[in-house]
Amino acid sequence: MLDDLDKLAAKIKEIAATVTTLRAENQQLRAQLVAASAELDAMNARVDEATRRLDALLQRLPEPIKTANSSAQWKT
Repeated sequence: MLDDLDKLAAKIKEIAATVTTLRAENQQLRAQLVAASAELDAMNARVDEATRRLDALLQRLPEPIKTANSSAQWKT
């Protein structure tokens, strides 16, 4: 009977240690998620800015002129 209780106590300690380890890992993963989300937001902002700059450059390009032989020439 005492042997069974000792085995049960050892198993409970093992489970408690596992729970403690998993809680610490969970906290670390949550911190990594916050950091990754912030990095993603920063990258999305950079992509948005690059898109705006490219759109502005595209608007500054001259329009092509269609000629009789269907080859496009550029306005200057």
